Amino acid sequence: MTENTIDEKQIKASLDRALNSPRFSGEYVRHWVNTIRFDGISEENELIFSVPSLFHRDFIRDHYMDDLLVLMGDALPGHVEIVWRVDESIWNSQAPAGMAEKPMHLPPPNNAKPVPFSDIYNKLDSRFRFESFVSAPSNQLAFAGAQAIAETPNSAYNPLFIYGGSGLGKTHLLNAIGHRFLERHPDARVIYMSSEELTNDYIESLHSQRMSDFRKRMREDCDCLLIDDIQFLGNKERTQDEFFNIFNALHSVGKPVAMTSDRIPAEIEGIVDRLRTRFASGLLVDIQEPDFETRVAILKKKAEIFHIQLPDDVAWYIAKVVQSNVRELQMALNRVYAYHSLTRLPMTEEMAAETLKDVLPETKTLGIEDIQKEISKYYNVTVESLTSPRRQKNIVMARQMAMYIARKLTGVSYPEIGEHFHRDHSTVMSSCGKIEKELEVNEKLKRDLDELMTRLSNKGN
Repeated sequence: MTENTIDEKQIKASLDRALNSPRFSGEYVRHWVNTIRFDGISEENELIFSVPSLFHRDFIRDHYMDDLLVLMGDALPGHVEIVWRVDESIWNSQAPAGMAEKPMHLPPPNNAKPVPFSDIYNKLDSRFRFESFVSAPSNQLAFAGAQAIAETPNSAYNPLFIYGGSGLGKTHLLNAIGHRFLERHPDARVIYMSSEELTNDYIESLHSQRMSDFRKRMREDCDCLLIDDIQFLGNKERTQDEFFNIFNALHSVGKPVAMTSDRIPAEIEGIVDRLRTRFASGLLVDIQEPDFETRVAILKKKAEIFHIQLPDDVAWYIAKVVQSNVRELQMALNRVYAYHSLTRLPMTEEMAAETLKDVLPETKTLGIEDIQKEISKYYNVTVESLTSPRRQKNIVMARQMAMYIARKLTGVSYPEIGEHFHRDHSTVMSSCGKIEKELEVNEKLKRDLDELMTRLSNKGN
């Protein structure tokens, strides 16, 4: 592509028209595409698009970019490259594409008036609060510790060090601490940043000879310090020295410090011993992968936040096939709902399976025999009794539950399920209907079902 072949004003107008086309009219779709901001053309004639997060970039690029470029076709002379930037301030504006043109923050020159504290550091994500976090055995101590440090900073919980795998909720809790602290202290100054941002800020302050401003902000002005992915301070010796002094300045006067990491302090490479000691001097807690019940609860909470009507069988299916972390649960829910929104097809388990089949890892097939064995153990009956003509109340209940779960977890037809229980398809349909109705009023049956689904979902993967 040669110089002067892209008209910036034409690109803006074309993008605006594209995003207001019927293709992007759904409320859910607009939730994503309205975050795109056109920020000009690079020296290499690339279009510069900004979005509020890497997650937005990936989701938009995977689901909407092809259609967007087609709709913008008249303004694009042939093939065009796109450069993506992340600007978290877009979260706050959510302005239509092409309208919000506030540039990403750059440190002011030495003779400029300093940027207000809140404009640089108060970058808490409004979605991540304690109220939207699903507490469960896998994260209960971390949840309690986060609440404690937000409400009683000068305690044995300070500092708080949360560790665990990616996508399990560490960043959510860190943001929630900041929000709760600000609710209790509205005039407080909260610093939330990643260790990479801390390093970059420190280097820029050295380069611009503004270390006194940096140290004042971090040591004196800060009332609550929240650092994400602290493990990336490894082998950055000068930044570690600076953080050691920041930590001491805040902790010595009872100001809360909370950090997250993907591993315990002892396993972080390139961290000096005096920092390891500081990291572990308060409450050290981990977050583990959620179990089936927790995954279902997380999906329902996410659906509630986004005003999505999520059927139970769809929630159970997603929770069964996505077991690794909360972020992947969210991505699976997004994908299913996006497909539902775009096609107007009912959100069913079959639709979810079709939508997710290309993005899920291969799983071990769960058979009806596996379900019969688990049901027989749970209800203390024999597998033979489930397939026999016997009509004792406890056996009938176990048999109906087995048929219901077989239909939910295997997707096998009613006649085929009937063959495994020596029943015809109408009996299977009737049994599933009875369980469905009973679940609406019987809390114990719901607990039994959740427990069985947990056990069987672990067997099927």
